[in-house]
Amino acid sequence: VMVEETRKDYIRTARAKGASTRRVMFIHMLKNAMIPIITRIMISLPFVVTGSILVEVYDPTTNFVWENVSVRVVEADQEWARCTCASPYEDWYLTDASGQVLIDEYLLADAEVGFQRDGAGRAVLGPRGDEDQATVLLQIDAVGFTPVFVEVPLRWDVPDVFVEVPFQ
Repeated sequence: VMVEETRKDYIRTARAKGASTRRVMFIHMLKNAMIPIITRIMISLPFVVTGSILVEVYDPTTNFVWENVSVRVVEADQEWARCTCASPYEDWYLTDASGQVLIDEYLLADAEVGFQRDGAGRAVLGPRGDEDQATVLLQIDAVGFTPVFVEVPLRWDVPDVFVEVPFQ
């Protein structure tokens, strides 16, 4: 970004007027170069504070992944609410050909397990000490098999979690 700014007319004009390299760089160039950088940071900021869970279901004996295994959010234990909120819904999500299912911040919010929501309807974990942790209980099930329950911790400083679930 800074290299692009060096070729602009206002930089050549400032140098032609006798401004020092330091003044051109910090007063003119840096100020204008920060606009796209700040824009990118502000666009990606909501994704930093939301949580998502990537679940991979596999056979521990063969290490092959399981396709079309059902995964659902059962409940969440919210640190800030000091309660365990059970999901009133029976929404199941199927693993894809890679044996994975992504439960993103929208699905966590839609599960109605006590997550706070931002303006876009995403589940969020906040930076304050009383709202920075949650434990989500997932149920993994397939026809003819015993269901498996997995507790997944979510934290504000590590909002995205990858969980490998051995399933036999």
